[in-house]
Amino acid sequence: MHTEETVIDHSSLLHSRLYINQLIRFILDETPNRDSLLEIVNTSQFESFCEISAGASLIKKGIESLNSTEDEELAKQEFNRLFVGPDMLPAPLWESVYLGREHLLFEEETLKVRECYHEYGLSFVHENNEPDDHIVIELEFLSYLIQKTIETTDVNMQQKLVADQQSFFNDHLSKWALSFCEHLNKATTFDLYRGAAQLLAEYISFEMESIPFLMEAFDNE
Repeated sequence: MHTEETVIDHSSLLHSRLYINQLIRFILDETPNRDSLLEIVNTSQFESFCEISAGASLIKKGIESLNSTEDEELAKQEFNRLFVGPDMLPAPLWESVYLGREHLLFEEETLKVRECYHEYGLSFVHENNEPDDHIVIELEFLSYLIQKTIETTDVNMQQKLVADQQSFFNDHLSKWALSFCEHLNKATTFDLYRGAAQLLAEYISFEMESIPFLMEAFDNE
């Protein structure tokens, strides 16, 4: 049995994880668009989040600095320099670059995350053409599992979903995301991307605490 207060705590924690996950993905997924970014800043949820998150506060500062078309273009150029190329990338977005034996794309890590996706009937839309271990895709998969946990009322399924979140997090994101954050923080002076690095580091720490908490909570129901 569980009390109403416990259910609320579970729901709040799951939704907080989902919100931070989605925010990080939005910034790292594509070149910045000022109007879209301002939509994030101009919400009460983001304002409240900035009060407790140094990363979010830095992101806000970075977004508010995009005062002109020229500023936006510079931010887009920085995104491409950091994550796209054509030159050597200072902050690669793929797990295998950090953990693989040769530090190249499409190494063993790529196939391992693909297996996790396939277990849930999912596949990367560009599978076999682009690596599946891109940080945005890994975060999206974790987000998918969190969303499924929110939607189901079956305790056994909740237990499985959270257990799979823990396995995926421990086997993948927790092993390389902080290295990516360090690379990104050193590689850029743009507050938007330094903030993303800070927020991702905060998120990793948050997940290290919240997933085991949820595991124990659901196991006791």
